[in-house]
Amino acid sequence: MAAKKIFLFKHYTCIILFMWVFLFIIAEKAKADTFWVFFECAQGWEAGDSVSEECIEEVARSGAIIRTVSRYFNGVSVDYKGEPGELEGLDCIRGTRPVMSFRKTPAPSAEKISLTGLLAEEPGDHKLTYGDSYWQLNMLNIPRLHDLGYTGSGIVIGVLDAGFDLENTDCLKNMNVSHRRNFVKGGDDVKGHNHGTWVLACLGGELDDKYYGPAFGAEFLLAVTEDYAKEIRVEEDYWLAGMEWCDSLGVDIISSSLIYNDEHDNPEDDYSPEDMNGSTSLIAQAAEIAVSRGIVVVNSAGNTGSTFWSIIGTPADAEHVIAVGAVSIPGEGIPVIAPFSLPGPTADGRIKPDVVAPGWGILVQFNQGVYPMSGTSYSAPVISGLCALLLEAHPEWEPSTVMSALKYSARDLGETGPDNVYGWGLPDAYLALDYIESGIEENSSPKNRSFILSQPYPNPFNPVITIQFTVQSESMVTVDIFDVTGKKVAGIVNSMFTPGKYQTVWNGENHASGVYFIKAQAEESIDIKKAVLVK
Repeated sequence: MAAKKIFLFKHYTCIILFMWVFLFIIAEKAKADTFWVFFECAQGWEAGDSVSEECIEEVARSGAIIRTVSRYFNGVSVDYKGEPGELEGLDCIRGTRPVMSFRKTPAPSAEKISLTGLLAEEPGDHKLTYGDSYWQLNMLNIPRLHDLGYTGSGIVIGVLDAGFDLENTDCLKNMNVSHRRNFVKGGDDVKGHNHGTWVLACLGGELDDKYYGPAFGAEFLLAVTEDYAKEIRVEEDYWLAGMEWCDSLGVDIISSSLIYNDEHDNPEDDYSPEDMNGSTSLIAQAAEIAVSRGIVVVNSAGNTGSTFWSIIGTPADAEHVIAVGAVSIPGEGIPVIAPFSLPGPTADGRIKPDVVAPGWGILVQFNQGVYPMSGTSYSAPVISGLCALLLEAHPEWEPSTVMSALKYSARDLGETGPDNVYGWGLPDAYLALDYIESGIEENSSPKNRSFILSQPYPNPFNPVITIQFTVQSESMVTVDIFDVTGKKVAGIVNSMFTPGKYQTVWNGENHASGVYFIKAQAEESIDIKKAVLVK
């Protein structure tokens, strides 16, 4: 009898297990997948134009649930239980692709960081009293721009992150926030994971005598696009929607401290290093569109975290996104690259990151205290804030000009010339401010002189750069090129010139990538400009 009971127990257990597996398979098949659906573009359509309501309605009638509408890509993201091929059969559809599920690069583990030297007495020769934030801002010469009255006033910055708590963080309580949007949960409640709070403090915090971010006078749009609680297939969706929302509200700068690469729950969704070419991910494409529409896009380079990922992630891989690595804040000596800061190059061989900023042991004001934190998440907003100061001073600058100014002014910290660890180096805010007007004047102001060397262009260049100069009186003019060691590598002008404007070119095809100096002399007047050759 006991044997029969055991047999029946095993029999029914197998039936129940089979039924459970069967129901699980049915449920999985019935589960909706998330896709991007792209519409046929009418003649003359450009990124940013409105999306056809008729096409949206046609997709909705198919049973797909509309998630977001993209003006950049002329399409919608949807939840759909069928196969994407079924949607592709609709008249107005030109194609589909899955919404990638991303796992953010984690912040490096907190470390015990000695603050000796960082909290030394602050010099008293600035208009503001910076407290704990002085040394990290002074690394970029930002206090000097504040002394000139630049605070980011009139500049609109969109921040994409995981959550923002303004009410409980002292340096954010008076921040000028004009719009808020939660793309994860809906509505305008942007509280969530405090990663965004820390980023925002580094960018625009203001607490006199204790803490400042570079752009404390700017206007901010806050977008929650990241869900730290779980990993779901909508990260690209949220990020893209947040960027387009910022664009629609007229932002000048978008600051993102989110990087996406590998470690997905479903390995089939992983990006490979070969995909980090600036054009594979939809968010990298979106960032390029935003730049083409006049928006400066700044993104952290990413952290290694616990992975073996060794190439920069997306959207920092996009060509015109300012990718920011992290360096230390030394009490003495020079800054060094943080061990977690992701290096380049991109998969197609471009140098990344573009620049570096303090992010290893950076001090962040949060709630009522100040804490050391580490991550490229915190170096990126510092650069975003610096960009705001430059745009306040030069509202006519295009995003490419802002990037060039940062590179041109940068202090070279690694190998000679730009490299894939430090990029072009650590920007100098004051030198970047003067980028277009006169470049870096190594001697004296060009005013009241008989000879003026204009800013060479394009800069950086590959392989030809144009050099312009003005002669006020008949003079013998020489123009020579020197490398960073002081060695003369080319002599391109050596002639007598009558008064007038002239130009010549230098072809660096046979020279290595790096920093070069253009020295022009007429009689007693000497001008020197820095140029960067990038191959």
